[in-house]
Amino acid sequence: MEKGLFHDLYKQLNDLDIRSYPPEMLSGLLHGYLTVYSMVRVYPWLECDFGNPYDVHERAKEIARLYSVLLTNEDLPVDSRAGYAADMMDVYQLYSDLSYLNDGLDAAYRILTIRGNDKIVLPCRTPNVCRLLCNCYYFTGDEVCGELAGRLITEALGYIRGGDRDVLLSWWDAICLYDDVIGAMELPKEEQERLNEEQAHLRVSVVRQENEKIERLHQMGQDAGFSLVAEVFYILAKREFVACNEYYVVKE
Repeated sequence: MEKGLFHDLYKQLNDLDIRSYPPEMLSGLLHGYLTVYSMVRVYPWLECDFGNPYDVHERAKEIARLYSVLLTNEDLPVDSRAGYAADMMDVYQLYSDLSYLNDGLDAAYRILTIRGNDKIVLPCRTPNVCRLLCNCYYFTGDEVCGELAGRLITEALGYIRGGDRDVLLSWWDAICLYDDVIGAMELPKEEQERLNEEQAHLRVSVVRQENEKIERLHQMGQDAGFSLVAEVFYILAKREFVACNEYYVVKE
């Protein structure tokens, strides 16, 4: 059922004019396309289902180009700009066009520093800012960014442990990114093991909440809002990639 839904959404979204939707709703769509791009690069025979990698990535770049214009608009909420900058750097990781990285990093340090002062500060304590800090650490080795990202992850895990599961999905990608790019390199072994245990424990709740979103989309059908469609597209893209990895690795 999920596989069929994913393919249906992919076809539906390919006909979409992304300029018709608010940019803040496009992050899930962007990361869904980046996931499909990775999948087709790893398994080229999937081009018959999803098209060639260039065409898939062009869809992601359409969104990135919108973001590159918005990054300079300081009238936008800082959390939105942090998300756009982090997403620009995500695009660079899969398609090494230096302009995406440079635009993302320039915007990141404008967001994270006080004008006239190079000191890095937290403009707000959101998943987007955490992702931004993680990416800055990954690309520049900035230890202050790594430390601040760690503080945000610790706070978020505290909220979630305390019963605030409503924030779990919004923080999940930031938690995983922190583990991938900072945790394994910077955390002492015991802390890394605790973080891994936390992720394993929380993954059950993540899957349940994702399933609820998928079911809501099924129930709403054509009445589902674009934000939910984009979220589910990204969820299903990640699951499809995992399923491909499991199937083809076992097959080999």
